[in-house]
Amino acid sequence: MRNNPFEDLIDQLDPEQGGPLLSLTSQERHEVARFVEKLRQWGRYNTVVTDLSPFLTDAKTIIEGELSREILQYAKETGEFPVNMKEFMVNQPEPLQYIWENSQKMRDLMTRAAIRFIEMNENLSMDVIQDVFETLARKIYRTILTGPYLKRIQSKEQ
Repeated sequence: MRNNPFEDLIDQLDPEQGGPLLSLTSQERHEVARFVEKLRQWGRYNTVVTDLSPFLTDAKTIIEGELSREILQYAKETGEFPVNMKEFMVNQPEPLQYIWENSQKMRDLMTRAAIRFIEMNENLSMDVIQDVFETLARKIYRTILTGPYLKRIQSKEQ
């Protein structure tokens, strides 16, 4: 049973043409793949068995939650509260810095993709944008993870 009515619409997109990636431009596909590769490089999660699509929609909030212990320790050490996250991130691994710095860009990209998807399907209204946003992010994450875009980014970064 599907969680929402437009999940079938996403699944009906031609997989030979990129399926849910049709809602992204070519450049956006590469940006999502680079972001997913940075998640993999960070190494905190197994990107295959863990659905990390929420990072595509709200990475900063997730990172703050995941690193809350480290952030609290940093606040104690510096005597600074609230913590200047930009300064905190300087001492974090490069992949995490990239994810943090590109969080809003990724959120904006996924928002544009959700709007494009709704516009491609006249029977959907903007009232369902949040559900489309989250479902599309999940489908795009899975497609990037298993498709050629991630391999291309990985070969460029070696």
